[in-house]
Amino acid sequence: MSELYKIRVLSFEQMMLIDLYAILRLRQQVFVIEQQSIYEDIDNCDQVSMHVGVYQEDELVGYARVREAEAGHLAKIERVLCCASHRGVGLGKILIKQSIDVIQQRYSVENIMLSAQIDASDFYVKLGFQCQGLSYDDGGIEHIDMYLVNN
Repeated sequence: MSELYKIRVLSFEQMMLIDLYAILRLRQQVFVIEQQSIYEDIDNCDQVSMHVGVYQEDELVGYARVREAEAGHLAKIERVLCCASHRGVGLGKILIKQSIDVIQQRYSVENIMLSAQIDASDFYVKLGFQCQGLSYDDGGIEHIDMYLVNN
């Protein structure tokens, strides 16, 4: 990764208010405003998640959260995003790889999954994920569940 970027991994308890504000603001900007997806972003999962942020100087430019969804069985990568000005430079790949590392270091689970927007599913396939099941509407955007192969 370029020296321009740094990664921070924080639990909810480790966050300062400015961290939480930056995360919620970026999620709102990408998911609600850009993608016009109306969904319940504040879902009571942030408190039990690890938050992976990519920063350029002090600005949050990429983000994902990870959490154990079923003890010993399943961890999820969620809310994956890059701000518009930093797309296409490899941050998504860095976020997913770092999220997988956090899961493998923190949780002892059999499976890692994410819910991918259909348009992004090829991106996740290149990172080792495989589609499972049928697509479904999530906040007005077609998604599909994907699982990491050979976790």
